Amino acid sequence: NGVDIKWYVQKGREQEGRNAFKDTGKIIRFISNYTGFEYPYKHYTQIAVPEFIFGGMENFTVTTQTDLALYDDRAALDGDSNGLVSHEAAHTWFGNVVTAKNWSQAWLHESFATYFDALYTRESKGENEFRYQLLENAETYFSEDDIYRRPIVTNVYKEPIDLFDAHLYPGGAVRLHHLKSIVGENRFREALKLFLNRHRYDLVETTDFIRCLEEVTGCNFDEWLQQWIYRGGYPKLELTFSWNASGKMATIGIKQTQKADKKNEELLFKIPFVLAFYYKNSQERFSIEIKSDKEKFCFRLKNKPLFFRIDPGYECPCKVVVSDISRPMLHEQLKRDSDPIGRLEAAAALTKNSSTEDINVLGKQLWKEKEWGVAVRIAKALGKIGGNNARDFLIKGLKIINPKIRRGVVSALGSFVHDEKAALSIRQRARRDPSYRVEAVALQMLGKIKDRDSFAFLESSISRKSYNAMAQTAIYNALAELEDEASWDYLVRGAEYGAHRNSRQAAMRALAKLANRYPHRKGEVIEHLTRFAHEKRGTPAAIFRGKFGAILAMKQLDDLLVIPVLRQIADNETDGRLQRRAEDTIVYLRESAKKPKEIKNIRSELDDVITENKSLRERMDMMEKKQTAKTRKKKG
Repeated sequence: NGVDIKWYVQKGREQEGRNAFKDTGKIIRFISNYTGFEYPYKHYTQIAVPEFIFGGMENFTVTTQTDLALYDDRAALDGDSNGLVSHEAAHTWFGNVVTAKNWSQAWLHESFATYFDALYTRESKGENEFRYQLLENAETYFSEDDIYRRPIVTNVYKEPIDLFDAHLYPGGAVRLHHLKSIVGENRFREALKLFLNRHRYDLVETTDFIRCLEEVTGCNFDEWLQQWIYRGGYPKLELTFSWNASGKMATIGIKQTQKADKKNEELLFKIPFVLAFYYKNSQERFSIEIKSDKEKFCFRLKNKPLFFRIDPGYECPCKVVVSDISRPMLHEQLKRDSDPIGRLEAAAALTKNSSTEDINVLGKQLWKEKEWGVAVRIAKALGKIGGNNARDFLIKGLKIINPKIRRGVVSALGSFVHDEKAALSIRQRARRDPSYRVEAVALQMLGKIKDRDSFAFLESSISRKSYNAMAQTAIYNALAELEDEASWDYLVRGAEYGAHRNSRQAAMRALAKLANRYPHRKGEVIEHLTRFAHEKRGTPAAIFRGKFGAILAMKQLDDLLVIPVLRQIADNETDGRLQRRAEDTIVYLRESAKKPKEIKNIRSELDDVITENKSLRERMDMMEKKQTAKTRKKKG
């Protein structure tokens, strides 16, 4: 579009800059075309800055980016910076051309920029990658909603920085996707064009955007705003299926299971959905609307479907749980659904009350699956189910070429604690893999599976070449899992000022975990963490990271003795992020202290029960196979 694209990096990092920023021109062109509002300046420049504490900052025409976004050729095998680049570029339109009138309206910047990051993923990598990114956005938001809930637009906050959370970024982005799906993409784009032109270089609020949308569509969006923007929460749906063969009637039960913030209150959503029933070579679709806590929908079909889906286009940010769905239907969905979200939903459902047949279906599909996001979820399902059969499918999956899938497979093998075959396979990947990320995950999993034979290997690997200290962070996390006091001095060195900025926090958390295992170390670790929390040396970014890491480690330590230090941070720090994290940690520690010590040990005991259950299931399967073989022999 005639825009002069430039980027600046430190001398010697020119190739890394090209890897990170080479698609910037395509991104600027895409956003201009999508919004119908041309990039309004003659140039767009990015500067990769060391010790920058944020990911990026969208200054007019000159965006500051963290140098952590730079990729060498090996790191570029399974990663890129297009998400960050497109997010910050989108702020030219949503942040600079139109600017939120006040902090409560910040979603007009961050939710829109996050959604344009996803839209460019669709443009550059296709629909399946786009949907998987939306799913990950939704799940990130869902996780934060489990901790605390707020509306997307709210005036309730202590510091403006409190609003810049997962509600604002991915939570608002998936809501925009839902809105776009309701009105249609052409009208959505037309409304964006009207919004940007009408309010060019002006202050805006949510009603300004909605008025443009209403003008384009002729529809009223008050109800949508009340459900999705001005209150918190999201829908959780539980689905059931039954089939009447004589009448060829399918009955779908839908229950809204989300909870309101207050007792005796309801949090219900009114949502239009599509229900799709799939056959071997065709499908039937029906439009429905849910609005009550429990509803049933009946459909006369031409035959019993192989499987069914709600929201097959993945338009609504909701969590779906299926119950009373037959295994054959889930198997067909895993193998046949053209939508990646449907396949990974089936994989997740198969982890409940799993059989040997379920493991075989998942294992075979892992090797066939082309979409890395789905393959990673299949691997995760196999890891959750456990047992020798699942482990062997995962070990075979390590031969898959796609490094993103291998990374997921290695992570899943981390579920096989004290399993020598799993440990051997993980060690091989930890020693050498074309991908930095696969190696790093393998290093960390050596700790998770309690592979004490790898202790010396982990410590000797600290100096290996890595991308942004991925390997070093993984090693500290692994040592934390191994809980060997011999690593204490090693971890102290990794936590000290001057250690790598990215791995230092992991070393602090590892020290806290070891102190829980060896109580005589608690006084020493509190001294270290107090010193880190009061650190004043180095750049502002280094100081921030040190203090932030100390707070996270104090939460890991789970001891009331650190509350005075946290209170000093909360009362005296000027950075709202540190203040809030310290306050939240104080609340967590006080709540944790009320719980009996026995409850804190339940998790490890439960893991032992799960492991025993997996072993029992395998023995039962083996006995059934032997009995079947004997029966056949007698009949023969």
